[in-house]
Amino acid sequence: MDSFLKRHWFLVGIAAAVSCGSLLPEGGLALRSSGYAIPLLVAAVLAISGFTLDTSRLLVQGKNLRAILLTLCTTYAIAPLLAYALAISWGPALDGAGSQGALFLEAMMILAAQAGTLASALAMTAIARGNQELALLITVLSSILTAILTPLVLEFALGEIVDIPIVDIMLRMLLIVVLPVFVGQLARKALWKRAKKAATVVKILPRVIILSFLYTGFSAATEHLHEAPALALRFLGACLCLHLTLLLWTWLSSRLLGLTAESRTAVILCGSQKTLPNGIDIWTRFFGQNPYGALPLALYHVVQLLVDTLLLKRLEASNNAAAGQDRQETPS
Repeated sequence: MDSFLKRHWFLVGIAAAVSCGSLLPEGGLALRSSGYAIPLLVAAVLAISGFTLDTSRLLVQGKNLRAILLTLCTTYAIAPLLAYALAISWGPALDGAGSQGALFLEAMMILAAQAGTLASALAMTAIARGNQELALLITVLSSILTAILTPLVLEFALGEIVDIPIVDIMLRMLLIVVLPVFVGQLARKALWKRAKKAATVVKILPRVIILSFLYTGFSAATEHLHEAPALALRFLGACLCLHLTLLLWTWLSSRLLGLTAESRTAVILCGSQKTLPNGIDIWTRFFGQNPYGALPLALYHVVQLLVDTLLLKRLEASNNAAAGQDRQETPS
C-alpha cells in the first residue's frame, strides 16, 4: 500500500480533490473569492517551473521548425477551432449571452485558448525517451506567446457574445505567466546548486498547488452541476473528444511531416496538453460570473494525465525501436 501511494500519490490526490470539491466545496469557494490566493499560487507554480527549466539546451532544437510550428499551430489554432466546433455541436443551444449554451462555449474556449503545460508534457517526454530539448523549446515558446495569443483567441471566439478586455488579459498574462517564468530562470542561475538539496520539494510543490486548483474548480461548479448533471457529462465528453482528437492530429501530422520518433513524441504530448494554472487565473479574473468556467480546465487536466500516462509505454517502445534501428544502420 505504501509503495502504491508513493508511486501514484498524484492520481490519488486528483481523486481526493474532485471528491472534496463535490462534497466540501466551502474551502475551494473561499480560495477563489479571496482575490489574491489564485494569482499568487499561479505565479508560484510558473516561477518554480521556470526555475527547473534548463534553457541552456534550447539552441540545439532551434532549426526544428516543422515540429515547432506544428505544435504552436495546434495549440493556438487547431485546438480552439476543435473546441469551438465541439461546444456548438455538443453543448446546449446558444440563446444569447448568459444562456447555458453561451456559458458552455465560454468555458470551453477558456480551456482551448491556453498554452501547453509547463511541467507534465516535459516530464512525460522524458519518460517516453522523446526529444526533451524540443519539448523544452516548445514549452518556453508557448508560454511566452500565450500573453498575446490567448487573448486574441478569446476575442476571436467570444467577442460577439461577451466583451473581452483583450489588453487587460495581455497585461495579466505578462504579469502572472511570463514574468514568473523569467524570475524563475534568473533564480536558477543563482540558486540551482543549493536547490538540488531540496529537489523533492521543488518537484512536489507545483503538483500540490495544481491539486488545489482542481479542488477550486470542482468546488465552484458543484452547486450548478447538481442542478444540471447532464451538463457535466457534456463537458466531460467534449474534453475527452478534444484531447483524443488532438492526439490523433499531432500523431498523423507529425508523421506526414517526416519527424523522427523522438520529435513526434514531443509534438504529441506538448501539442495535446493544456495548462491548468493560467486558465484558472483567467477564469477568476475575467470570467468569474461563469460558474462552469473552471470545470473543463479541471476535467481536461484529469483526462490528459490519465490518457497520456497510458500512452507513455507505447511512445517509449516506438522511440526505443527507432533508436535501435539507428544503431543498426550506423557503421561500426
